[in-house]
Amino acid sequence: MINNDEYLKITKQLDKGWRVIDENRVPFLREVLNWLGNPDQKYKIIHIAGTNGKGSTSEMLNQILQASGYRVGKFASPGLYTHREQVMVNSTYITQDEFVTEFKQILAMLKTHDLDMQALSFFEWWVIIALNYFAKQQLDLAIVEVGVGGDLDATNAITTSMINIFTKITYDHQNILGDDLVSIAEAKCGILRPGAQVISYSGQQAEVQAVIKKRSAAIGASLYAGPRPLIIPVKTTPAGTNVKINDELDVFLILSGQFQLLNLNTVLQAVNVLRQLDYNVPTAAIKNGLAQAKLPGRMEYDAKNNIIRDAAHNPDGMDALVASLKALRLPFKPTVVLGILRDKNYMTMLETLLPHVARIIAITPANPTRSLTADELAAQILEMDDNVEVSIADDPTAAITVARQVRESSDAMIVITGSFYTLRAVKGINF
Repeated sequence: MINNDEYLKITKQLDKGWRVIDENRVPFLREVLNWLGNPDQKYKIIHIAGTNGKGSTSEMLNQILQASGYRVGKFASPGLYTHREQVMVNSTYITQDEFVTEFKQILAMLKTHDLDMQALSFFEWWVIIALNYFAKQQLDLAIVEVGVGGDLDATNAITTSMINIFTKITYDHQNILGDDLVSIAEAKCGILRPGAQVISYSGQQAEVQAVIKKRSAAIGASLYAGPRPLIIPVKTTPAGTNVKINDELDVFLILSGQFQLLNLNTVLQAVNVLRQLDYNVPTAAIKNGLAQAKLPGRMEYDAKNNIIRDAAHNPDGMDALVASLKALRLPFKPTVVLGILRDKNYMTMLETLLPHVARIIAITPANPTRSLTADELAAQILEMDDNVEVSIADDPTAAITVARQVRESSDAMIVITGSFYTLRAVKGINF
């Protein structure tokens, strides 16, 4: 049994810096995997890239495959409430013991090559641990989400992939990926592999889709051209959405929000491809799996306290959140606990959000180097819209205290949003 302190000590010592602009990182990580015996080649991989929707798409697919009887690994970042959320097998997190065991094995291997733990960044450690751990779990498939971009992302160290999925590609991380959609799409297409089946989000911008089509053909990957399902929303509530698929299958989606219908379309295309590849995915498994698919921090609804937690962290994510709130036809404009990172396009995010809220409780997200402070955020809001009430919370507990006070005089929904780091800042604080 591993002492909890050992796990915490290791994770605190890992290098938190980003290494996503170094062209030498992916070749180095491939070499690390080679030293470990190429664990990523011991199971089939579905590799998912995109700006928004990766988490929802991978989780729906994950649950459908489990409901079909397959053993499925999933790597997704960041972990919201625990870092161990990043590595799961059949929806069970890697344990602290397993993490430490994997870490020690990999570190021992690095030392034989005159390297230490700082040879890998925090994110790279989790990627390598996930790929190595999955090889020991007798998986049928692994779903691997890209962290940032594609070509230079640590997950691109994998050698082969069976299916490449592109969720919605839009603007984010322009300082890394480029200032236009074509450049961003080119970076994300770095995950393409020869022989892979390729699926692209149905609402993809034309210039993005053109890049995916061209790059797929150039590398010898097959872009899906089969039927796209007809998905009609029947009833939308904060707890989820009832939908009808192809006028025959009634499904309840716990993953709430209008944008999830397009993500579901992507997932069902992936199901068609899997069936073509001789995977048995019964219709009942689609219904049962989707009823189990849920993600912390993505339109996560707390019915008892009438709170939605959604990590809308860029303009497109904020568009989706606002569209989902409008679809709910709320009787009152919500109160929003909001914290945003300064390296995001927060002006556009605020322009989208402010007309649809009654009050903002500004907080500083749990990322000291990238956060827009609560004072800065409040000042910007007041400058843009003086019809919105603004409060400043010195810390996350204060934000919840203010929200409680608002709740005493209002039945309005409370929405916590702006960043994964905002949600992380208020985790564990009881409403």
